[in-house]
Amino acid sequence: MAKSLQCRTLLFDLDGTLVDSAPDLWHTMNYVLKSLGLAPLGLEDVRHLVGNGARFLMARGIYGPEATAPDDNPEFEKAIKLFLEYYQDHLTDNSLPYIGCLEVLQQLTKKGFKLGVVTNKPETMAKKMLQNLAMDHFFSQIVGGDTFTERKPHPMPLLQTLKKLDTPPHLGVMVGDSETDFLAAKAAKCGLIMVSHGYNRGVPVSQLNPDHTIDLFNELPHLLELA
Repeated sequence: MAKSLQCRTLLFDLDGTLVDSAPDLWHTMNYVLKSLGLAPLGLEDVRHLVGNGARFLMARGIYGPEATAPDDNPEFEKAIKLFLEYYQDHLTDNSLPYIGCLEVLQQLTKKGFKLGVVTNKPETMAKKMLQNLAMDHFFSQIVGGDTFTERKPHPMPLLQTLKKLDTPPHLGVMVGDSETDFLAAKAAKCGLIMVSHGYNRGVPVSQLNPDHTIDLFNELPHLLELA
């Protein structure tokens, strides 16, 4: 077992880390693709496209898995607008917390850990998703991709959130599922735990060579020496 972490604050990614949100992202993606006269994608295809926020997800769905979001493209902007309008009403139709997530969050709260969410999802959507799933009360801070002037993989969202939680970076830990989280945590010089069940564009998180990896949420208390 990896050595335990010195930690008093944990920051969690949302999609693919706390919540399996791919089913609703998939449904929304295909709703937009149909409106554009394009062929639908499979659920697993969409799982491998998630990361960096809705603009990148939509660009990858329309133009291909390696695409980036185009600038000054009116048709793409219409697609993004349709995606966001539809998705905000279907955030949790089929999205659920991962097995063991709620129990571990409860345990961490009882042990006095400060908890936050740092996601590239728009802040209002992140808060609504967590409220819908009765999870928002666990988190003192919920930060979205539009909360600050930078988003992950830039370290600013992590550093600003740790500052709000009165935690120096070396006592904060990012829990995430993707290279985006990996790069943000390394740049912020905070701890990092990667979950293997999330969305990393089809690349196993082990290839990132993180300091700590968990397959199930119930492994997290052991890593923190709480069990």
